[in-house]
Amino acid sequence: MRIPEATIEAIRAAIDIVEVVGEYVSLRRRGSNWFGLCPFHEEKTPSFSVNPTLGIFKCFGCGVGGDVFAFIQQIERVSFVEAVRLLAERAGIPLPDGEEDTHDLRPALYHALRFAARFYFEQLSHPEIGQVARAYLKQRGIRPEAVRRFGLGYAPDAWDALLKAATQAGIQPEVLEQAGLVLPRKERTGYYDRFRHRLMFPIFSHTGRVVGFGGRLLTPHPDQPKYINTPETPVYHKGRTLYGLYQARQALRAQGEAILVEGYTDVIALHQAGIEHVVATSGTALTPDQARLLARYVRRVVLLYDADAAGQQAALRSIELFLARGLSVYVVSLPPGEDPDSFVRAQGARAFQEYLQRHRRDFVTFHYELARRQGQLDTPEGEAEVARTIVEAIARLPDPLLREPYVRRAAELLKIPPVRLLEILQATETAPAREAPSPRSTSVSLPPQPPPVWHEAERLLVRLMLEEGRPMIAFVLGHMALEEFTEGPPRQLITRLLEQYETGAVDARPFLEGRYGPELQRLATEALMEPYEPSENWARKGIPVPRLRDRAYEAAADAMMRLKLQRIDELIHQLKEEQLRAQHNEARLREIIARLNHILQLRRQIERRAFLNPELLPRP
Repeated sequence: MRIPEATIEAIRAAIDIVEVVGEYVSLRRRGSNWFGLCPFHEEKTPSFSVNPTLGIFKCFGCGVGGDVFAFIQQIERVSFVEAVRLLAERAGIPLPDGEEDTHDLRPALYHALRFAARFYFEQLSHPEIGQVARAYLKQRGIRPEAVRRFGLGYAPDAWDALLKAATQAGIQPEVLEQAGLVLPRKERTGYYDRFRHRLMFPIFSHTGRVVGFGGRLLTPHPDQPKYINTPETPVYHKGRTLYGLYQARQALRAQGEAILVEGYTDVIALHQAGIEHVVATSGTALTPDQARLLARYVRRVVLLYDADAAGQQAALRSIELFLARGLSVYVVSLPPGEDPDSFVRAQGARAFQEYLQRHRRDFVTFHYELARRQGQLDTPEGEAEVARTIVEAIARLPDPLLREPYVRRAAELLKIPPVRLLEILQATETAPAREAPSPRSTSVSLPPQPPPVWHEAERLLVRLMLEEGRPMIAFVLGHMALEEFTEGPPRQLITRLLEQYETGAVDARPFLEGRYGPELQRLATEALMEPYEPSENWARKGIPVPRLRDRAYEAAADAMMRLKLQRIDELIHQLKEEQLRAQHNEARLREIIARLNHILQLRRQIERRAFLNPELLPRP
């Protein structure tokens, strides 16, 4: 399927790449670019850069780069067409008719889920049909504004209410089944609604798409669970979704902290109370993907857990996952019989926040107090095991500077000299890698890619040719043979530039947009992006900052000289190796020595820049 170029350009023009990337990465401005921690690989120092002028991103750690479409493809793991569709929806730009991919079921699933959310919401508002559900919401203190914000709805007490409405709207039953909204009858003679007589909680992706539902039974039934959720579908993966994240995104960034709870109503009740930096795992154990998703937004997590044994174990598993992502973790246990929903409704937002501040325990203190309550500190062997467990948890922190204060806290609690704990920590770090905490992540984290096999001089020449256009291409390729560029993607990129030169239109966009393939996209992005920029304070102090474009041809001449010298030195090295192998072949030895003398003379000429043709230099 081909999307018209004009449509792609309209989307690109309407989208701010900094805003898009900023929804996944915490960015800070540095000069004209924005920097943050790369979402595609583990790193401690920001090497991920976004250039709003060029509309591209680049990670100087793992090598990933490209335009805004490439970013969405990588971060959402979708095709180019789906990336265009996502950004088109964001920009409010309709795609032309006939642009649907017949092999991609997801657009039809999203449409069905969106229809279902609207249907359930309308049923909740119906004077008669939604009466029981509205009464339940009133009893739970959920106000109309929260109903609207979270899109709550009601699944009627009927076998096929949604099925009938959706098929009348042209949605095929098979699509509804794939979306997890209907089930096939036993005789396979038709379908019936999965959700019936339930309060419906739409589950949104972090981009605001309905991907699934949670349904709470309104009338107890011995054969029906209180809650049921959408099963795994092509668009809904429970372990990669956090309830309330879409509504909480701005608050999470503003606070730098997330409160993690278990249930839908806990999230809604806290939002109603003005505490919006809260998300839920929807009653499931935290997964590595969920921890990774939350780490895009915050650096600190507060876990609210049940004080029973199951809740304590869940908290321990969650701590491991968050520590591995470099997040600070605190744990809070509410009073017996309370959950966030009941507590904040009874005590109010201020009392809830004060309780969190007074009773939060860092993960070291939580480990220690839990072990003490369980009697693990009653024996020397138990003390040793607890100390080892705590140190292993500290070792999960990627930041060495963050480990030291936690080692001091553990030493104080355990009454063990800090130096001894540091010895255990060092032994833990040098031990064979531990297995990843369970459950295992199902996501694919992009491994750091090896740097492209090309020289810095080549990178600079590519940048100058892309920025300066045809005159610079004429200048560079008038002095450089194609064979002097590194074989493979670098030489292919130069060939493409030569093709553009011959057609009369030199344009960086096809490279940055990936039209010539991902390797050339990566090289072009790397060439045009700089990992560092001169501080803006220089200009404020009146200190002139030299720019590459101010001396473009001088920089090109210097880069060509360095690249030619590199090739000459490689050839000299080869000839010297041949010279050693030819010690017993006098004729071959004389031939190699003569060639070496000629090449050394050529090297001196290159150092003097004798290769430059004055006629190719630009006119002043």
